[in-house]
Amino acid sequence: MKKLFFLIAIAMLSQTMIAQARNNNVEPPQSVTTAFTARFPSANLKKWELRKEGYIADFRLDGKKLFAYYAADGTWKGTEAPIKWTKNLPAAVREGWKNSGYGAWYVLDIKKIETPDQPLYTLHVNNGTLLDSDHHDAFLEEYVLFFSEKGELVRTDKMP
Repeated sequence: MKKLFFLIAIAMLSQTMIAQARNNNVEPPQSVTTAFTARFPSANLKKWELRKEGYIADFRLDGKKLFAYYAADGTWKGTEAPIKWTKNLPAAVREGWKNSGYGAWYVLDIKKIETPDQPLYTLHVNNGTLLDSDHHDAFLEEYVLFFSEKGELVRTDKMP
């Protein structure tokens, strides 16, 4: 009986993984692939994903992992590049973050986002380092902070 349950579980898991692989590695319309190739001619494309916002290209360029976002008509929406350390931020952004009131918060994630309007730097932060263990779960707050190249905090999104 245990073997039968185990085999059923494996079969269900493999079906789920196959379905996810199909959804996460799609072939976008020609307009999207043409726009991507024109913008990133020497990119090493890993895969395409389809989301409700449009198509996402997961690729490498000059040794960096990047993500490019496109609408179904081929309009470029933006490019996202992970940044590993706060020391790799431009000086103005690093200074703006330190003076924003969130400078002592723990940084979970950093990204540079190029958009048609302007480049932005995002820092995903939480106040976990400021709380003791008795209050950590009850008072933990998380935000995504958006900074301009000049180091101005342009938007703050509270995470659910």
